[in-house]
Amino acid sequence: MKSAVQPAERIVVDEITLDGRKIAVRNEEAPLERLRLDPRNPRIANTVALRFDTSRQFETMIEDLLWSDPEVRDLYRQVLVNQGLVERIIVKPDYTVVEGNCRLVVYRKLRQNQPHEPRWSKVPSRMLPEEISEREVALLLAQLHVQGKNKWSPFEKAGHVFRLHRDFVLTQDEIAVRLRMSKSKVNQMIRAFEAMRTVYLARYSDPASVHKFSYFEELFKKPDLREWASSAQNIQRFAGWVGDEKLSQGMQVRDLPTILANAEALAALEKGGYLEARKVLEKDDPRLSSPLFKTMAEMTEALLDARLEDINRARPDGSPAARKIVAELRSALGRFVMLTGSDDDSGRSRESAQSAQRKH
Repeated sequence: MKSAVQPAERIVVDEITLDGRKIAVRNEEAPLERLRLDPRNPRIANTVALRFDTSRQFETMIEDLLWSDPEVRDLYRQVLVNQGLVERIIVKPDYTVVEGNCRLVVYRKLRQNQPHEPRWSKVPSRMLPEEISEREVALLLAQLHVQGKNKWSPFEKAGHVFRLHRDFVLTQDEIAVRLRMSKSKVNQMIRAFEAMRTVYLARYSDPASVHKFSYFEELFKKPDLREWASSAQNIQRFAGWVGDEKLSQGMQVRDLPTILANAEALAALEKGGYLEARKVLEKDDPRLSSPLFKTMAEMTEALLDARLEDINRARPDGSPAARKIVAELRSALGRFVMLTGSDDDSGRSRESAQSAQRKH
């Protein structure tokens, strides 16, 4: 009787290029019990570290934090159905997982729930070499998760850009070139992350708080809001509005400049929230609540900036279709003016039209 000989595990070696240097990595089925979560993962480093004493059972805290995310539970179901990973995790020689912390948590839960299933005892991994530096690891993660297809959440991406700038002293220009984004975008990410990390997460430390990052992205998009947010006191006020849900959607931040410029609207925001502030603004500006007035305002601006080519098309020797459109618009506007009883403004309208004609 012939004895069965188990074939040796085949080790596949691959190469990646980082900072102009070729680095060899090897595929390995890493024992689950040896793998450790990375406390410097952007989400972990800026939530758990603020909430807990790191001398306690930090590994369990990290795992609980990641498992509380609904997206990780969705990943659990995907891995279970697929019966394994689609993409290997990336591991340092000391078995710290630098890329794939959520997948490690999933494997741990699967091992708990199916303790006799051997496939959950080892995790498909790519092992980095001993000589790789922390800077090279950070650049690798940036390529994978900020620039590449395997994207982190906006909060995690911004946290990593912040770390490249602060810990590895890459200039904003260098980060922009490496990650193929504008310098203004890099600056926005760094400032938004720092404000959220130092102010918001210090006050609102629930794991779900990281999903409020879009509010801080909006805060640093527009020049007038960036200037307003240069005040530490204003950052504190903004964090309170977000945390207390006076601002309940990230897009509401876009109306903040208009609210700040209106004392009554600002008072309404402070007392009752965005919807109350919006009511105040709508009383003063019908464009905010009426699609008709919004269209009329946009049309007025378009007409005042009309190109000579379009004006010529509506002249007597131009396009009949263009002249018809202008005639119908004039008739409809005349009827609207008559119904509103605002004929007194017709003189000013003629002056605006004459002024626009002189431009051309």
